[in-house]
Amino acid sequence: MAQVFPINYFITAFSAVKSFTQRQYLKHWQKLVVMILLASLMMIPLSFQLGRTTGADLTNYVPEVMDYIDESVVQELNTLDNSGTDLMITEEKIIKENDELIIGLAPSTEAAETLLSDRGGIIYTSDQTIFGEDSSSLFYQPYTGDKAMNEVEDVGSLKTLMSQQWFWSNRTSIVLTNYIQLSALIIVSLLLLVLGSSFFLSFMRKNDMYDINSYSEALTIVLNCLGLPTLIAMVIGLISGNPTTMLTVQGLLFVLMLMWVYWKTHFNDTYVQNK
Repeated sequence: MAQVFPINYFITAFSAVKSFTQRQYLKHWQKLVVMILLASLMMIPLSFQLGRTTGADLTNYVPEVMDYIDESVVQELNTLDNSGTDLMITEEKIIKENDELIIGLAPSTEAAETLLSDRGGIIYTSDQTIFGEDSSSLFYQPYTGDKAMNEVEDVGSLKTLMSQQWFWSNRTSIVLTNYIQLSALIIVSLLLLVLGSSFFLSFMRKNDMYDINSYSEALTIVLNCLGLPTLIAMVIGLISGNPTTMLTVQGLLFVLMLMWVYWKTHFNDTYVQNK
């Protein structure tokens, strides 16, 4: 049973000596499976973290637009009446504007689109907020929840309310987008770590002191050395919920593991046998 893949991988990865001496036991397809497995372990904390996501900040998506909101916008909204979450807007009004952005009121979607036809900004209509960095990428956010836009107390409350409404209307796509982006970061980081380390380690084949004879052997050693650090990094990720911390722990422990393997084996079969 101990020789069955992937059980043999984890047995090898927990031993500094075996991580070096067992450098030819993985087939090419098994190396690919190990890399997928390591990436999957690193993604487990992401799934838990993103599954617990309860909000998003629009400033991260439309920073210029959100930064343009000031107290004058809050004061103007506070003068409006509302019916539930809908606002009672009967005519167009520009609250503030410059050459690139505009914030205002409009009674209909068509009127709002006209105001936003040549620049970005925010237009509050009777039943939704229309906003975007420019006219080609507008978001249409219906008013939701229990609080109307004209009931906010300050700029921070207005930004929070807009962010909450946008998040709950687009939660699936936001979480999925964040998961894809973070997964891509982890996969790219893992590939750079594995392939780059294997590349430099393979240069040892040019020195008779070491018994690493090919890039394939170097790759197997690197994968062996990544097993334990990845498991520990996964646990750290589950606790901290921070992908950067998780990647940092994985990289640091990998270097320590590689140093431990070298200390125990000197990357030399004769040294291991004599010891």
